[in-house]
Amino acid sequence: MAVILLSIAGSCALFQSAQADPSTFTDTSRDLMLVFRKTGFDGTGTVGSYVFEVDIGQASTYYGAALGSTIPITAYSASSQLSTVFDDLNDLSWSVGGCVPAAGDSGDPSKPANTLWVTDPRPAPGTSNPAWVRKSTYSQAGPDSHIDAILVNALKYAGLTTNSTYNTSTSLAIPVGEGDDATGSLGALGNYQGTFTGDGEGLNDVENTTSATFTTAGLTSQSDLYELQPGSGAGTYLGYFELGTDGSLTFHALPLSYPAPTLSVTKGSSSVFISFPSATNGTYTLYYTNAAGLTAPVSTWPTVSTNVTGDGTVKAFQQPNSATATFYTVSVH
Repeated sequence: MAVILLSIAGSCALFQSAQADPSTFTDTSRDLMLVFRKTGFDGTGTVGSYVFEVDIGQASTYYGAALGSTIPITAYSASSQLSTVFDDLNDLSWSVGGCVPAAGDSGDPSKPANTLWVTDPRPAPGTSNPAWVRKSTYSQAGPDSHIDAILVNALKYAGLTTNSTYNTSTSLAIPVGEGDDATGSLGALGNYQGTFTGDGEGLNDVENTTSATFTTAGLTSQSDLYELQPGSGAGTYLGYFELGTDGSLTFHALPLSYPAPTLSVTKGSSSVFISFPSATNGTYTLYYTNAAGLTAPVSTWPTVSTNVTGDGTVKAFQQPNSATATFYTVSVH
């Protein structure tokens, strides 16, 4: 037992010495890790030799960002690092993840242990998938441990390798299969080895993968960022990351306002359906009136008792048919 303890102590001493170099990768609990990799999982493109991992700072930078603000990610260089780690940026998978360790830490107590910050890839720019949902502490412990391991293993690798262009205080490239690269935690499917439940209906891949023509098609790649505190219901939407065709990444915080919804009204035998494309985390309220009420401000019209929370899909209010003409409008905030 004494020999084992001495061995561990010696390893810690070497590890701390390596981190004394300011050019060597470092991290802090609750930092978000940006991971780039080429897996060839979709059957197209090349398979990368490295996983490129970037510490983009504390989660509080993103959940505390001013509404409508943008944050350029400067922890890596798109031109001198990303474009040289990979042959091109086509078929490139990327994700962002962070967590409060299961054992807790000394950070903001309003974010409990097993809180996750994870990306939800958009199928196309401007179009969101259903929101990631919160799960119990027990259910979120699995992805929490894998997200934490990405940080821990990156730090371990940094202490064992020689500094290079890719091994800086915020980034490093780890050879695929080396053992410390993020693939061991993300898994082949980008779902933290099957422990992440996503939207609860089958979507659970936190990675976005650029198209085979990403660098020439002119469309960016976007992923929404959610905070998932243990519990139930939809996660808290924080904004979205946008990967440019040049490899640069920008975070767009929750918007100051939501676009006015465009309504479509369908009348059934007993109900009227007022549908509209929703924006993620927008709160929608249905107002209605008869012809006499059209001269009054909309704010004075009657409303339905239940609001609708947007998730990027088409939503609808259902109202009973009326014998008299009824007029509807929907507000969002």
